[in-house]
Amino acid sequence: MLLIRPLPHQQCLLSAVVAGDPNDRLRAPTPEPKTAVPPLPAGWVERARLHDALGRRPVDVEETRPPKVVLVRAPPGFGKTTLLAAWVRLRRRLGDATAWVSIDEHDNDPFVLWSAVLTALEKDALTADDTRALHPPEQGQEERFVTALREATDRRERDVWLVLDDVQRLRERDVLHGMEVLLTNLPVRLHVIISTRFGEPAALRRLRIAGELREVKVNDLAFTDAEAATVLSGYGVTLAHSDLTRLMARTEGWPAIVRLAALALSESDDHIATIDSFVETDRAVADYLVGEVLSNLPTDMREFLLRTSICERLTVELASELTGRDDAGVLLEHLERVDTLVSRCSAHSEWFRYHSLLLNYLRMALRSRSLATVTALHRVAAGWFVRQGDALAALPHAMSAGDNDLMAELVVRFGPAIVLGGQMWTLRRLGRMLPCATARRPAVCAMLAVAELSTGDRYTAEERLAWLTADSRTMQDPGVCDLYLLALTQLARLTGQLSPEVDELSNRLDGIVDVDLRMLALVNRGTVLFWLGRLERAHADLSRALDLATARGYVYAITHCLSHLAAVAGARSDLDTMARVAHEAVGFAHESGIDVSPSTCIAHAAAAWAAYQALDDETALTEARTAADLAGASDDRTTALCARSMAAIARSIEQPHDAVLRLRECWGALPRDEPLQPAAVAIVGVAEQKIALRIGRAEWAAEVPERASAWIAGSGELLFLRARVHAYHGHSTTARALLDKITSDRVRCLVTNTEIETHLLVASLAERSGDTHTARAQLIAALAKAQPGRVMRPFLDTGRNLRALLSHQVGRLGQLDPFAAEVLAAAPATRPGTGAELSPREAQLLMELPSLSTTEEIANEMYVSVNTVKTHLRSIYRKLGVATRREAVLVARQQGLL
Repeated sequence: MLLIRPLPHQQCLLSAVVAGDPNDRLRAPTPEPKTAVPPLPAGWVERARLHDALGRRPVDVEETRPPKVVLVRAPPGFGKTTLLAAWVRLRRRLGDATAWVSIDEHDNDPFVLWSAVLTALEKDALTADDTRALHPPEQGQEERFVTALREATDRRERDVWLVLDDVQRLRERDVLHGMEVLLTNLPVRLHVIISTRFGEPAALRRLRIAGELREVKVNDLAFTDAEAATVLSGYGVTLAHSDLTRLMARTEGWPAIVRLAALALSESDDHIATIDSFVETDRAVADYLVGEVLSNLPTDMREFLLRTSICERLTVELASELTGRDDAGVLLEHLERVDTLVSRCSAHSEWFRYHSLLLNYLRMALRSRSLATVTALHRVAAGWFVRQGDALAALPHAMSAGDNDLMAELVVRFGPAIVLGGQMWTLRRLGRMLPCATARRPAVCAMLAVAELSTGDRYTAEERLAWLTADSRTMQDPGVCDLYLLALTQLARLTGQLSPEVDELSNRLDGIVDVDLRMLALVNRGTVLFWLGRLERAHADLSRALDLATARGYVYAITHCLSHLAAVAGARSDLDTMARVAHEAVGFAHESGIDVSPSTCIAHAAAAWAAYQALDDETALTEARTAADLAGASDDRTTALCARSMAAIARSIEQPHDAVLRLRECWGALPRDEPLQPAAVAIVGVAEQKIALRIGRAEWAAEVPERASAWIAGSGELLFLRARVHAYHGHSTTARALLDKITSDRVRCLVTNTEIETHLLVASLAERSGDTHTARAQLIAALAKAQPGRVMRPFLDTGRNLRALLSHQVGRLGQLDPFAAEVLAAAPATRPGTGAELSPREAQLLMELPSLSTTEEIANEMYVSVNTVKTHLRSIYRKLGVATRREAVLVARQQGLL
């Protein structure tokens, strides 16, 4: 074969052409690989979700045409080129016209760039006839070139897609100007996809505003859990869900790093240890970060990153403190713009963050260089956060700096504010990381006990308090003593076991100088007083604490106080205030982002009770379920008890049998010597007994007053509970004698609801005995007490004759008429399963109906005559509103009676 080599002068001419001599009016030679779609790497992952994103318009644009320009921007290793290569291959299989140009440094010559673009279009998208009149534009002729390009593409019946990969390599002014002219005046049929590591052509800003730009960013390109699992499986690695979550948190889905991690995991037997340490131990990761990210940055910028890496997030001011540079803001904004591994924490935030992988590498590098520098920087950061009043952010830096005095000061000085702000879990976690010598300082120990009690960690808190109690010298410090008494008060609130120290705190409270500490004491004392039934003092403490918390913006304390003030109103039988304040608490918590906090548990329970009494069954069920869900995380024993009880009461609307079982389970195991909130005992006891009688379980109903006597002895509720059992068994005279003590005010009830129930039961008994005058008077008394809070539930279960009496009185009750009419409309004449209570015999017979036993067999089983069984059956059918045995079983099951 004869080889012809160019002469030296010919080589120079060829080089000149490649360099791009515009006088030649020819195209620069374009190497084949430059316009060829890159091959897909082995083990590449199909990413259909991103293929769809490339070709559709922004979601806020109604037109169906695809976007004019797509910007794919991310640091190296996010799979930009692979994604676009796979997408172009897909489009070509579908018959679409596509062209590809891989940008390199030579393309900073406009002649070379536009030659490559024309070659790519002619090769895969346009015909030679289309491009015959097209030549790379001279300087100042770019608009004429775009016009000619428009004419060429508009002759096409289908759209043309042009992919420009690695556009960040374009830096020269002339070539950037040409790009801007093209993007500003794009032909109708031409769409451009730009891939870049950083930056963007200026024209894209106008396209973004016009809705003509689709952006694919780092978060879009990051692997999903499923995509990462696919990569791992390619290396023979299968991770448990928790380990995969750990890996994704570590890498933030950075595709290149996930692949490096997969390689490391494939060679490891300890997946957790590898995931936690592969940045520090895997040389490939370090080499990648240095070679692809850090090596492209100037030395001063790398130093800036190193010194600021000790913080999880930072502001311009903090960065300036750490680096001593007054241009820290300029550097951060530049890093954000050119390298998306540095980003703002949110769209308009003043806080910046580094990608977790980059952050970990920088910290490792800084430690390797100088531990003394690390310590000094942590001390600077701690001081800065202290000046900002952010003790929780300062504390980890103080620990890293080994400054024991600063650690102790932060816990004691800022601890009450941290708890009141709702960040007690973070304080508890950090407290466990403190050096033993610091954690054993008396004031620190007492404050950490308060934080642990606030999160429900009684065991650790009691250990700390026991240690403090053993050292009597610690109580000589007034500050330590106040914190110690505060912790004991909080412990009493959680356990119900009162101690003399609670009264001692009350004596010292007004002398506490620190506002936050005094506020925390008021919150705890007010809550304890509420559970003890001292409602006036509880209301005063919680109201004072609420005012202080509102002034200082402590959202957790505000929510807690509002929730318990709603409960106080409920215990006072002020249902209007209870509902209003409960909804205020829930609404405030939602606006503050703590709506799933246990502090709202009692508010949801209060809202459920108010809705239940107003016959708003749907709201009652929803609020009660929410309260029960939050009760699982509640640190307050009585709050959890009330929430679960309310959930059971609301459940009785649909499933009364199950509701009674749940209430018996909640209350049956409680020690009788533990103090409980009296109003709560009264409310739940009256409701539980009614539900038990509704399903015919008289023996369960009889247990309620015996159990409740441990907490509400001498109350009207106890008399009412006993009277209702007597009335159920037909002992009207005994029942009336007990009820008369309540209606004559000789014995007072704890809650107004019981008084309403008492008047209605007396009216029912009087109406049965023919005493219409007394029945009418008692019915009116019940209406008068129920109207202010719109308490309608007690009227729902009145007998048919009492409803008839009420209907006759409507129109003659003056100011009570509107409410009476509302009650009558809400309490229909018949309501299957609740219109009348089953007698014990009827309830026993109902249990036999689902069996295949005949009437005779049931009579033998119950030791009664067949006629007696038939009589009870007719009564059951009437009360359930049915006509057959099969219908009775069906309705009884629907009503929870079976």
